[in-house]
Amino acid sequence: MSNLNDLIEISGCDNPSRRGDVVFVHGLGGSAQGTWHPQEKQDDDNFWPKWLGDDFPDVGIWSLGYEVEPFKWKGNSMPLADRATNILDLLDSYGIGDRSLIFITHSLGGLLVKQMLRSARDFGKWQAMASQTKGIVFLSTPHSGSDMASWINHIGGILQTTVSVEELAAHHSRLRELNLLYRNLDKLGWHTRNYCLCWMVWMK
Repeated sequence: MSNLNDLIEISGCDNPSRRGDVVFVHGLGGSAQGTWHPQEKQDDDNFWPKWLGDDFPDVGIWSLGYEVEPFKWKGNSMPLADRATNILDLLDSYGIGDRSLIFITHSLGGLLVKQMLRSARDFGKWQAMASQTKGIVFLSTPHSGSDMASWINHIGGILQTTVSVEELAAHHSRLRELNLLYRNLDKLGWHTRNYCLCWMVWMK
């Protein structure tokens, strides 16, 4: 994968009168398509964004791709704030933010979206994207960082970790700053609802 960001159109994206947009955002070491498939089933019949498009044909479904690897020998990465502004520019070029917007995120993707909305709020160029965001789904997002990332960073000289892993360290200053911002969501005019996901496992 190149270091360039890519926005993949899944369904409904060409409809100028669509009700809104949903953007899937993968995490560390993931991809725009692989993250949203079950393992060993990389076909459209097992692609979650496509299912959503089938259920909501009047909504644009997109999947964001960007290179974010844990180790330098696997690929490139960049600081969270820089990545966020690059992706805001990309989304803006596709007209994302012109209508209601929902993000579905996994792992580091959730932190990336939080940083994107922080940047969108601070810079007038993208404020519409912040105001149009109606919801964010966080799946396994390490809001306060990861102890595993801290351990990997401790031996980072051997593994050659990227800046993305460094910023994922538990209680990293950037993550603390984002958490402080999101604790004041109501003051910013953003409202949240918390849901509990329950997993059922059928045993043969």
